[in-house]
Amino acid sequence: MEEKYTIDEILNAVNEINEVKINTQIKTKKSVDNSDIPKNTLKLIEQAEKSKD
Repeated sequence: MEEKYTIDEILNAVNEINEVKINTQIKTKKSVDNSDIPKNTLKLIEQAEKSKD
């Protein structure tokens, strides 16, 4: 069976896909070398990040 969609429906679907792509790109975290940071400082940073979310 052939589905027929309006231009508006197609554009809305494309916009939704783009929003998902943008949101997932924002959520990806960069890996950082923390070997030179003291453990206590790392714990404080992690706690601050958790409270920010």
